Formats: sequence, C-alpha cells, structure tokens
Amino acid sequence: MSKQAILACHWLPDGELARWTKEFSDCDFIDARDLQVAARELPRATIVYGLPDTTLLPQATGLRWIQLASAGVPAALCPVAAQQNIRVTNLAGLYGPTIAEHALGLMLILSRNLHIAQFNQRDKKWDRTVANTMRDLHGKTIAVVGLGNIGQNIARLTKALGMRVVGCRRTPRPTPFTDRVYDVREIKTMLAEADYVAVTAPLTRGTTGLLGPAEFQAMRQGAFYINVSRGPVAQEAALVDALQSGRLAGAGLDVFAVEPLPAGHPLWTLPNVVISPHYSGDTVNNSALPAQRFARNLRNSLAERDLEGVGDLELGY
Repeated sequence: MSKQAILACHWLPDGELARWTKEFSDCDFIDARDLQVAARELPRATIVYGLPDTTLLPQATGLRWIQLASAGVPAALCPVAAQQNIRVTNLAGLYGPTIAEHALGLMLILSRNLHIAQFNQRDKKWDRTVANTMRDLHGKTIAVVGLGNIGQNIARLTKALGMRVVGCRRTPRPTPFTDRVYDVREIKTMLAEADYVAVTAPLTRGTTGLLGPAEFQAMRQGAFYINVSRGPVAQEAALVDALQSGRLAGAGLDVFAVEPLPAGHPLWTLPNVVISPHYSGDTVNNSALPAQRFARNLRNSLAERDLEGVGDLELGY
C-alpha cells in the first residue's frame, strides 16, 4: 500500500516537519514551501497543508483534503474544491482571543484619546485638554456585527469591562456574554443602540457591502467603528463619509477594501482613525497553533473521526 502524499506548503515552526514524519510514518511528507516544488508535486498530493495555487488544483486529481493555515475559506478555492470534492478545513476557533484583544486595544486607544496623546508626545506637547473628550467604556453599548468565535470573544472582554453587549448573526440564537441578539435583517435597529460598533463577520456574498450609507447613518452620532474582520464588509466610501462628516467619532481599522492601503487613501490622514496593517491575528499565525491543528486533524482523519474547523464551501467560511 502506497503512502499518502502530504504537501506542506505553508510556514512551519522549526522541527515540525520532522515531528510529523516521525509520528505519521505511513505518510509521505513533502516540503513544498517553495512555489516551484509545490507546483511540481501537487498532482500527486492527497492532502495539502496550506493554500495551494488554486489554478493548479484541476491537476490534483487525487487531492481529498486541504488544511488551510488561515481563518475562512478563500473565495477562489470554494468552487474548485466543491467541484473536485475536496474537503477544506481552516483555523476557525483559534483566532478569537487574540483578535478580540486587538479590537479592545483599538477601542481603548480611541476612547482614551491615546492616539492624540501619542502625537503630542512626538511634538513634546503637554496638553491635558485631550481629557475633555475622553470616554469610559463601562456603561456604554457595543454592537458586534457577527457573533462567531471572534465576536463572542469581544463580547466576553467588553462585558467584563461593564459594557452592554448586543450583536447580530445570520442565525439568531442565545449567545454567551450578549444582552440581546438581533437578526441581521434588524441591523439598523441594533446599530442605533451602539456607542461602539465592532465588525467581526466573515466576508461572504451576504456580508460584502453589508454596511453602507444607510447603516452608517443609523449609527449613533459620535459612535466609534472597529473592523477586525474584512474591509469589504463595509462600503469604504460610506465609512470615509461618516468619519469626515463627524457622524462617527473615530475608527480603529485592521482591514481594508484594498490591501496594502493605497498611499493616497484618505483614511491615512484622518486624525480620528487608528490603522494597523491587518495583523490582529498574527500571534496565532506566528505560533505553533496552526500546525498543531493540522496534526490533530490528521490523527482524526486517519482514525476516521470528525475534523476541526470544517469549512462551508457554499457560505465561504
């Protein structure tokens, strides 16, 4: 019986491939982190760790499973994986705590005017008037757009700070740490309650452009907007308009419609915007957690048990 060919085409911690080779002796692991090697070896692979070149997948007639080293499922992968009956698993469930901390950090920077204090420090300027528009989080309401793992972790942290937490999700149901859960069709009613809006929804056909002019207009005057999921969930022109008009007091953004954010984009220079370059989940990406998820799933696959993080190719996450 021939060994299963497993391509490792994503970054791995030192020694991880050797550990896999020792534990899974019935598998043939191929170091395919070089793109040329990956392209050459993909046709004989049965399992891939990482995201292969989707244009080459039709050549991989024996491929049965892809373990992504990311959350969600790339849109380009969904149709070809469905057509070729390739199971796709991702890192869903691993990012919640770290991305929630990032979102909370953005909220605190904006609410305490720490971004302005940082500018003043650079200019050696002692200006205590920044406290005049400072806010506390406790007693305020946060609306979480998308109550999956990341959204629930934001709910957990903000609830601990004394905030009222509301949220919406595709299928409304009781959710930990939330005071009220709305159907996504009621999103404008929910947004009208919020002092802070945190976007944690995956990017799908249903969420692309979900927040447009009407939704930003529905938000409370002076609300803060946080996005740590995907930029295109919001219509970026509508977001910029809301910030420039003063409808929003500020925004903390880790994700954008186009990345890297173009040099001439107005978000760079708005004084009420804090930008991070899409790295809110990188403590997970740079850890052993993704490789450990794959190893657990490989054990489960070989034992014919359920896998963790099975993606829904129709929904796209």
